Amino acid sequence: MIASIAQIAPFFGNIERNIEKHLTYIELARKGDAELVIFPELSLTGYYLKDLVPEIAIDPSFKVLEPLLNASNDIDIVISFPEKGTDFNYYISSAYLSKGKIISIHRKVYPPINGMFDDLKDYKSSDKIESFKANNINTGMLICRDMWHPEAITELAMNDAKLIIVPSAVPLRSISETGPNIKGFIDRSVIFYAEHYSLYFVFVNRVGFEEGVCFYGGSTVANPSGEIILSMSLLTEEIKFFEIYEREIERRISILPLQFEQRKNIGRYANE
Repeated sequence: MIASIAQIAPFFGNIERNIEKHLTYIELARKGDAELVIFPELSLTGYYLKDLVPEIAIDPSFKVLEPLLNASNDIDIVISFPEKGTDFNYYISSAYLSKGKIISIHRKVYPPINGMFDDLKDYKSSDKIESFKANNINTGMLICRDMWHPEAITELAMNDAKLIIVPSAVPLRSISETGPNIKGFIDRSVIFYAEHYSLYFVFVNRVGFEEGVCFYGGSTVANPSGEIILSMSLLTEEIKFFEIYEREIERRISILPLQFEQRKNIGRYANE
């Protein structure tokens, strides 16, 4: 399967313009024969919404998403937005669109509350992590800070996820002679998770500036052998493509069947 990453800078607080930008990148993905295009965290709105969240959050009808749902008839699309739940709480959410429908929504489980972030002031955290079938591949989604918690990755892996997608909005902080220090941490995490769990791990970061904060991009994909197969530019909007090979997943699992070993021992540990 050919997949693509649209590393974009969203227009702050403007869903209509962001939908237009999404449609432009979706068309580029189609021209590259992609079957899937993935956008970063809060791609439809920008990040630092604060008091705008109740005004701009997408309600349970999802009617505003119709242009993107229509676009998903011939290509799968991962988008992200502030969601107003049926419980009247607000969530940072990512949705997987396919064949004109939303087939899965992941709500951020670990909104950050340190440093420049205070997401729990505006959003509720979720407690649900699940995998789903898309393009004949068991898939799971997390959002940004979720991936910093290994138990979230393990939960998806134990539910047979072979592709993990992580839309993100990670800002640029300290820089060394090798580049942003945070990028090194992210890349090491992506490589470890992909190799340890024999899956494709896709980290999709945004670019652009908000409230004086720079988001650095550097989206990264690793294959089940722990090899980085895609590393995107810093600070630049772009679309790039990569391939997912089911045979590579099967080969790695046959060599290192860690999920089987973990499942086998979960019950034994519980009974001790």
